[in-house]
Amino acid sequence: MSCDLTDPAILEAYQAIVSGTPTNWLILGYHDTRDKISLYSKGTGGLEELRANLTEEVLYGFVRIEDRFALLAYVSEQVSGLRRARALVHGKAVGALFKNTHVQINSSSLAELSDDKVRNRLGLVDGPPTPDPSGSPVIPSSPVPVAAPRPMTPVSPSPPATYNNINTAIATSQSVTPEVSSPVRVASPAPPSSGGSTTPRTERQLEIEAAERKMREEMDRQKKAEVLKGQKETQEREAREQEVLAQKQRLELEKQRKYESDRVAREAMKKQLIEMEKLRGSGLSGYITIQSHGSPFWRRRFYVMRGQAILFYRDEFDQKTAISELRLGGRVVNIEDASVDCLIPKSFRVDLYTGESHLFFSDTTKDKDLAIAGFMKCNESA
Repeated sequence: MSCDLTDPAILEAYQAIVSGTPTNWLILGYHDTRDKISLYSKGTGGLEELRANLTEEVLYGFVRIEDRFALLAYVSEQVSGLRRARALVHGKAVGALFKNTHVQINSSSLAELSDDKVRNRLGLVDGPPTPDPSGSPVIPSSPVPVAAPRPMTPVSPSPPATYNNINTAIATSQSVTPEVSSPVRVASPAPPSSGGSTTPRTERQLEIEAAERKMREEMDRQKKAEVLKGQKETQEREAREQEVLAQKQRLELEKQRKYESDRVAREAMKKQLIEMEKLRGSGLSGYITIQSHGSPFWRRRFYVMRGQAILFYRDEFDQKTAISELRLGGRVVNIEDASVDCLIPKSFRVDLYTGESHLFFSDTTKDKDLAIAGFMKCNESA
């Protein structure tokens, strides 16, 4: 809750005021910051000019009136409760910096900073003392001076006449009523009672302590809320991570199961192809669409698998000369589904160790599985 009062302009203006220069007031503020206090303005027009420069925010003023100094903590009624509490705490730090302060005044309106009220707080009351509304007798600071009687001509030695003449002369010279011609008895100040009102300094200290306590409670509440929020976010993040991990594991397991199932099915097909080739004396054949490595075009071809090679013809009725030939014989490093990559159903990709990749798709799923089994068979070494 500490504040930053390191602005050198603050001390410079403060020294100018307390050293008796024409500068007799200054105003400090936050400039839209949280804890950094800096000099807003200063001048030579006294309390009236200071009041004219106050705005609806948290401000601190310091003013010299005659030989007395007042520190003003001005907190507008439009300021929020948290900022109001912080202002009371920071006002204590400002008061510690301005050591020449005779009185500190906390106010929320300009009416509380009138000339009469500030001068009264500083003890600069002009004229006779103002009667105390509580009814307590006014105690003068010193006995009322009595002027010496003027010389008079000798009169009758009668004591009563001389006494009356002296009283008349005193009353005439001072222009006061006969009742005050006698010496004024000064009443001794009554000792403060334990149940009396709290002094202004103690009330201000209580306000500061209450503000500090309120700020600490607010900060504790915010810390607890942040801790709870952090715990909730951590739990939600861990739950999401666990869900993603579980989903990833499920997909991986499904992929492994499918791969194993496809492998078993293709191995069975491969064995069937071997038996068929032994019985018929020829390998697998059928229609398939191919996109050769480096070509952007798809071409439908009739293929025949012979040994470790696949021959491609325009159709099944023209098998005199093959259009192209793909030799496998241990050159295949990977055969996998390509439906997602090329967005064509019943497609697969054959990768060779030379870096070539050929794409194929069949008319039916069964034709695709047979073709993959035939590719696996042709890849076996002789």
